[in-house]
Amino acid sequence: MAWHEYSVVGHSRAKIGMFIAFASGALAGFLTLLLGFLITKLVAFNLDVPKVVLWPLTGSAIFGCLFILFDKFLWKSGKLKYLIGVPDISGEWTVVGESYQTSGKKNKIWDAKLIITQSYEKITVHLATGTSSSQSISAAIIDEGGAGVRLIYSYENNPEVGNEELKKHIGYCNILFGKTLQNGKGQYFNGHGRYTHGNITITREANNV
Repeated sequence: MAWHEYSVVGHSRAKIGMFIAFASGALAGFLTLLLGFLITKLVAFNLDVPKVVLWPLTGSAIFGCLFILFDKFLWKSGKLKYLIGVPDISGEWTVVGESYQTSGKKNKIWDAKLIITQSYEKITVHLATGTSSSQSISAAIIDEGGAGVRLIYSYENNPEVGNEELKKHIGYCNILFGKTLQNGKGQYFNGHGRYTHGNITITREANNV
């Protein structure tokens, strides 16, 4: 699955980067002082100490490690996730859809599996039915307070082999998750190859609560 960046309306990633940089600098300074103290003690015992450049190496390494930890895990852990303010919608979801033709005539009821993989910086939304699969291209998350959390994304759909009646197409989906992030409802619109639209209902699978 192809990861891509996503926007979070009302959230500043630049500020988070500044906080991580500040924490990295503070920790690097502490480690430098600690190592300096240890080196002083070693020199006092007439032990050879290799010459190393502590500050650039320590600072950059700490920033890299902290950012990776934050991007993968810390942003959605414990009480920190409430301070960060980025909703965690990752997981596996059961989908029931209802499609309509451009005339408004109901076409069919279909089911699918939706997998959302999310880090602090990137996301991927993958939906698979028995005849085709779609992959997100771009996405945005909007925290609507008491109304829930909205995911808006565009996608590219590719038919499975053996379904020649279907055509590759692009589309757009808008899902409003409930406040508990355990279910949601939305609409989708297809174009450029398959002009249909419809409604979807999603439910988080029990093993992904």
